[in-house]
Amino acid sequence: MKVSATILAAGGSKRMGNDNKLLLLVNEKPIIYKVCNVVLESNFNQVILVTGYQSHKLIKVLPKGIKNIVYNENWEDGMMSSINIGMSKLDDEIDGNMIILGDMPLIQTSTINKLIDQFKIYDGNHIIYPLYNGKQANPVLFPKKYFSKILNSTGQKGCKKVLKKYPEDAVGIQCNSDEVIVDCDNRDDYFSIKKKLLNNVQT
Repeated sequence: MKVSATILAAGGSKRMGNDNKLLLLVNEKPIIYKVCNVVLESNFNQVILVTGYQSHKLIKVLPKGIKNIVYNENWEDGMMSSINIGMSKLDDEIDGNMIILGDMPLIQTSTINKLIDQFKIYDGNHIIYPLYNGKQANPVLFPKKYFSKILNSTGQKGCKKVLKKYPEDAVGIQCNSDEVIVDCDNRDDYFSIKKKLLNNVQT
């Protein structure tokens, strides 16, 4: 069973002022580097990175293992445009695809592999997502049978629409770390993440 990752790194970081949040440093490495490195260390058969805003700057700081980079010229249209262009490049033999946000630097390889393992335990037939304090978190792994539904969705919440429409087919996997809910949207988020990493604390 083959599983892929689509890393979303195209957004304009509007809430971060003049900075591209994915280029901000955590533990002396850009956020996008840290996320990509974790993905490369996980059990994926294919990894696709979708860029957009300041793509040329992002490409310069990526780990060498990131080879499959897709540029979304319509990145200003929102996240679903990046998801669509990334998933359209998946190999035919891929059985499941995990949507990974490029601004979640606390995510760990062990957590990603736990979700992949559960996907395989369920024979690749169910949507798998982390569950933190009773709430659906990220990243989410979608089986192949939902690829076309995601690609054909309109609006900006195609993946969420699929999750809501087929709740009986979605399995939440308990995660006791807040890594699955922490992203970096603004400066408060950034300083909070840096503090967590400095103290090596994840609640």
